[in-house]
Amino acid sequence: MNILWPVLDLYRGNNQFLGIMTIAGLLESYGHHSEVVDADYRTVADKLQKGDFKIVAFSTMSLYCLSYLRLNRKLKETFPIFSVFGGPHPTYFPEMIHQEGVDGVCIGEGEFAMLDLVRNLSAGKPITDIPNWWVKKDGQVHKNAVRPLIEDLDELPFPNRGIFRSVNPKGTWRTVVMTTRGCPYSCTYCFNNAYKKLYTDRGKIIRRRSVSNVISEMETIKRHSCYKYIHIVDDLFTLSSRWMKEFTDAYRENIRLPFSCFARVEHITQEVVDDLKRAGCRRMIVGIETGDERIRQKLFKRNMSDEEIISAARMIKKAGIKLMTTNILGIPGASLDSDLKTFDLNARLKPDYAGVNLLQPYPGTEIYEYARRLGMLSSEVGDGERKEVMISSVIKFPSEMEQRKAENFEKFFSLVVKFPAILPLVKRLIRWPQNRIFNTLHSLWTNYCVYFRIIPFRIGILAIWEKIPIRVRRISSRLSLY
Repeated sequence: MNILWPVLDLYRGNNQFLGIMTIAGLLESYGHHSEVVDADYRTVADKLQKGDFKIVAFSTMSLYCLSYLRLNRKLKETFPIFSVFGGPHPTYFPEMIHQEGVDGVCIGEGEFAMLDLVRNLSAGKPITDIPNWWVKKDGQVHKNAVRPLIEDLDELPFPNRGIFRSVNPKGTWRTVVMTTRGCPYSCTYCFNNAYKKLYTDRGKIIRRRSVSNVISEMETIKRHSCYKYIHIVDDLFTLSSRWMKEFTDAYRENIRLPFSCFARVEHITQEVVDDLKRAGCRRMIVGIETGDERIRQKLFKRNMSDEEIISAARMIKKAGIKLMTTNILGIPGASLDSDLKTFDLNARLKPDYAGVNLLQPYPGTEIYEYARRLGMLSSEVGDGERKEVMISSVIKFPSEMEQRKAENFEKFFSLVVKFPAILPLVKRLIRWPQNRIFNTLHSLWTNYCVYFRIIPFRIGILAIWEKIPIRVRRISSRLSLY
């Protein structure tokens, strides 16, 4: 059976969606074909007219849910497809099954759930009693509980990266790998708490692949010469020092591609940093979230002090590894003063890039319920229908000016961390209405940092070169001959 995956932002940067690739890899091993397509109606419709696709599958966060629902409704008007939704938003809002045109909603881990659905549809067998699925049939919704979590991640085939290489060759200089699933922490802005509740008594939450399995996957990546960089997307990559030691030794011996990873402050030790450096780690991404220690520990439930963060950052920078921080602005109940504390802490850390986002309180998280109880949500997100898509903050600020300051400060944050002397000027500028100049400045600085500061310089040049149309590349090559 053929499955079509429409994807928004397909050609933006080097987007590769690991969930889709992993499910596609499993389906492929059982003889089922997957293709990715840009989530534009005409493009998807053309694909459906030319190909024998029975299932259209959407993997969606809350951010994209409304757009996918609209696209699906339009497709269902013309094509006799079976449409399914999975990913973070459907997992926590399976009630979206009641939306027009939605045939199935997958809750939780989707690999074997999707395989069972495809098998049954191919064989003409019933699909209403498959674990992890809410299915609508003849107007009736059949709700099934989740199956146990995948205990041994090594049993999963490697992700099918070819489905993204074939449609977006310009985005193939980097690829993503995951070695761990699950998280023991309870950050209030994260889905993990709700996920743990969903899988109560359904298996071990934290599972890690064996080092040999991860290295085997990376060897297949290395054989594709287009990949120059690996990004390890685990939230808890540095959780086990023993596993880390085994992995970094094997990576240095067999892979030797530059890579980056996330790290949590509590797990950063001198030994771990040294091992990562020797293996070829070029960038570590550390979550600061807020410079207000009270908010960090009480509201976000991240029990780390400023001193621990500063110590970890020093170790990373001393080892010669690029440091990127992640931060959150526009926190409910806080103010610009709290955002300035976040700036102050980052200015002390001197990261190579200070990543920042406005708080988006996603449904299913504690921070969403906290903001809702306080009456601080300007729009609600539920089963897929909502007033607006989360592009700007959905937090209801005390005034229009406070919202303007927070949203504008996000645009300047990374730049002012690098150049603290411009803070007085920025404080004045953020009072202005949002405008294209602010957005353009933010985009230019971010791209400069991505391609020239936080990845190896030669890879940054290659990534920019790959973005240039082939016709322009040929002209420049001819000119270089003269």
